[in-house]
Amino acid sequence: MNVFSSGESLSQKFLTALRALLDESVPSRSARDCLDAMLARMVEVMGYHRVYLELLDVPLKNLRLSLSRGRETFFNAPQGPGPIATGQTLGTRQSVIIDNMADHPDFYGRPAQELENLAFICVPVLVAGQRYTGQQIAMGALCADVPKAPPIFLEHQRDFMMAAGGVFAIAAERLRDELVKPKSKSRAEHEPGAEAHVKHKVVAVSKSMRLVLRQIDQAAQNDSAVLLRGEEGTGKEFLAKTLHAQSSRRKRAFQRLVCSAEAPEGIYRALFGIQKGDASKSTQSKRGALELAQGGTLYVEDVEEMTMEAQQELLRFLQDGTAHRYGSDQPMALDVRIIASSRANLEDLVSSGDFLEDLYYALSVIPIYVPPLRDRAGDVLPLAEYFLEEFAKLEGREFKRISTPAIDLISQYHWPDNVRELYSCMERAFEQSEDGVIRAYHLPPTLQTAESSNTEATLSFGEAVDQFEKELLIEALKKAKGNMFQAAKDLRESYRIINYKVKKHSIDPKRFTPGKKR
Repeated sequence: MNVFSSGESLSQKFLTALRALLDESVPSRSARDCLDAMLARMVEVMGYHRVYLELLDVPLKNLRLSLSRGRETFFNAPQGPGPIATGQTLGTRQSVIIDNMADHPDFYGRPAQELENLAFICVPVLVAGQRYTGQQIAMGALCADVPKAPPIFLEHQRDFMMAAGGVFAIAAERLRDELVKPKSKSRAEHEPGAEAHVKHKVVAVSKSMRLVLRQIDQAAQNDSAVLLRGEEGTGKEFLAKTLHAQSSRRKRAFQRLVCSAEAPEGIYRALFGIQKGDASKSTQSKRGALELAQGGTLYVEDVEEMTMEAQQELLRFLQDGTAHRYGSDQPMALDVRIIASSRANLEDLVSSGDFLEDLYYALSVIPIYVPPLRDRAGDVLPLAEYFLEEFAKLEGREFKRISTPAIDLISQYHWPDNVRELYSCMERAFEQSEDGVIRAYHLPPTLQTAESSNTEATLSFGEAVDQFEKELLIEALKKAKGNMFQAAKDLRESYRIINYKVKKHSIDPKRFTPGKKR
């Protein structure tokens, strides 16, 4: 039975189908299972001959995922959605109706009976663009082989499929997140900015950091709001994750929102979500970071960047546990622990009226100050060794030791960018080391002293510049294994300039090419 032979009205049929799709889109099921079930229900309820879902950039950029369901098993004939029609839909974000499939090149090779009795409809699967700009992008296309019908009926079918595309979009975004999440988690574990992401191990030798860890342990025993204070790069995000991992919420979500990475007008929507409708001028609802963290922890980074509107709504949530999506007057009751961080002087912002005093006190139930790396010198060398050990495990190489001159340079440096800078420095040194020993010349120029680099009184300014330029070229060519194009890319310079400099300093790139020793 199809939609046209049924005694049910079109509107009733469409409503029944949409309810069936919503019933299958259950958050407790995997997104892939939801999509498969939703396609099957479209075939069953609407009587479509076959439905297809094409998703772009899933799971990774430039990859495509295709799903389909039909009323019969099909083999030995091209059955997928046509590339011309789907390409047109994806490129223009407009629907396509083909009422005569026999005359369209996308369907050459189809059985004659299908070409005589079926029409084709393709609609875009639209999702919100970046930073809640209000613009939508086509994440994919939803297509169907439907029984032939007069144009007015096909247009009604198209309108229904546009509505169905919104339901599919929610599950499709969830699928992309589920497929990318393991890779993203692995990659995030090795990012700089937190002290030791790899094994969630806190390296704390200094008295000041041991005090911080005691405060983290105490805070993990309750659900009070926590405010982490300190300079950028000191590891506040990692400490927030550590606190979450030690708390009773550790099995629930940990969400992060970086206020400084959002446009000011988008912070409220990123934090509390969007309710579709005229008020928000959005065609679909979207959950914010707070809603996604339900039952778990939300880490709000750079809280000083929040707009006054977002501050007021966050204060409301901390006071009564409810919040409003952008464009909605219906409160949401949520159970989320808030951990905020700031690198600014919030007291000054409160005095100037740029930060709500009540919000400051609501966030500061448990204030924790994270000292800069220069004030905890005892942690520098243990952290450096820990990072190097983790790089060795990750790459399957051996780390033996840090040479004494290198230890002196690491210990004497003031580390203005804190743990993040130490992480990057050790990563660079490890990549340049060939025998597992980190030596002084493996460290970046910012750590070098005149004495250690032997340039104290033997080189003029011009000679020192030339020497430094030559060392940079050699290091880049060594890393690129003699490939000058890659070296130019790493140095962010044109190939022509790098080629000129290599000849100027009489450097032979072939020296660094494996198997070509000169």
